[in-house]
Amino acid sequence: MKQNINFNELLSNKNFIPWFLMNNFPEGINKTTDSTLSELIQENFDIETSWVNQLTGYYDEVFEESDGYIENPKSVELKLNEKQKFSVEFHPGDTLYYLDEIQIGSTGPSYTIRTIPFKIFLDCTNNITLNEKLLLLPMIKIKQTEKNDFEILIKSLLLSVSFQESLIDAVIDCILENCME
Repeated sequence: MKQNINFNELLSNKNFIPWFLMNNFPEGINKTTDSTLSELIQENFDIETSWVNQLTGYYDEVFEESDGYIENPKSVELKLNEKQKFSVEFHPGDTLYYLDEIQIGSTGPSYTIRTIPFKIFLDCTNNITLNEKLLLLPMIKIKQTEKNDFEILIKSLLLSVSFQESLIDAVIDCILENCME
């Protein structure tokens, strides 16, 4: 049974954005600095481990007992339109993505990202806020021809959540690299 949590409450926690970026863009590399998004975040943010453990349900034996998955994960659910809903589940060893209860992505052992073409993302997210679009970013795949539009979206999104401005360009480079088809 999922434990639905309010996205705005999650977003208001200073740990969430850096943690989410660090864990959900594993292939994001800044080619200029040759650093991963995870390294960039770890160098510039102090993420509270206790908060991450509370969000994901981590406990010492979770990987031995259940490969990093818990029975009642915390999740955020977004209603994309009258017919579709998107949700994200947070486990100690994985972040799972669902569209209408069908798993479309994972950043853990069953690693699957880039499952939503950018055009479809734009079409299906008209009814959610810019901040809420953050949750879908790891699942987007972009073509070279869409790179500029995607970059504008990422920058707007990071500015809207008051992300550290000095890091925005480096983070954008990592996210773009992560999401390229």
